[in-house]
Amino acid sequence: MTKPFFLKGHISSNQIWELAVQWVDDNKKLVRQIAAPYQRHMAADTSDLFQEATISAFNAINIVLKKEKSAQFTQFFRVIFRTNCIKLASGVRAIHCDINHVSSPLNEQEHPEAKDHTALNNAFNVMTKRQRQVCHWILNQPLPISTPDLAKQFKISRRHACRLVSSSLERISMVQK
Repeated sequence: MTKPFFLKGHISSNQIWELAVQWVDDNKKLVRQIAAPYQRHMAADTSDLFQEATISAFNAINIVLKKEKSAQFTQFFRVIFRTNCIKLASGVRAIHCDINHVSSPLNEQEHPEAKDHTALNNAFNVMTKRQRQVCHWILNQPLPISTPDLAKQFKISRRHACRLVSSSLERISMVQK
């Protein structure tokens, strides 16, 4: 069971960070549980995982403060952290990309991000057309998305959305081996 907290009034960034660190420290079991499906695909150790969770908690607290919905902190945290785990598991740095730009060859010496584009291009090449559409849409969202959001966007069931993301990650992990 996660320990809830309620925020009122103005809080500095340092105080928010301290709250995030404390919350993650108090809820390590939840952090591991959320990351478990993606962890075998992630190039991250336990400390990296908790650092990512702290950043996610920090972002969730900021959203809670902005929307004044402190009771929904855990839901915001879950969505943000799960999205970050998916990005870590994909093995590429999340960047804004145009699908037409990704498919074009890049000169790695001219563009420092060329390796990222090459990795992203390789990841997209092993996916089905539908998986590419879904992953492209996820990576281009300004805020973390949930499985129901994904299902609604593509007019599919939540279960099918989960399977699409999971099978995409499996295909990407096969390429990285």
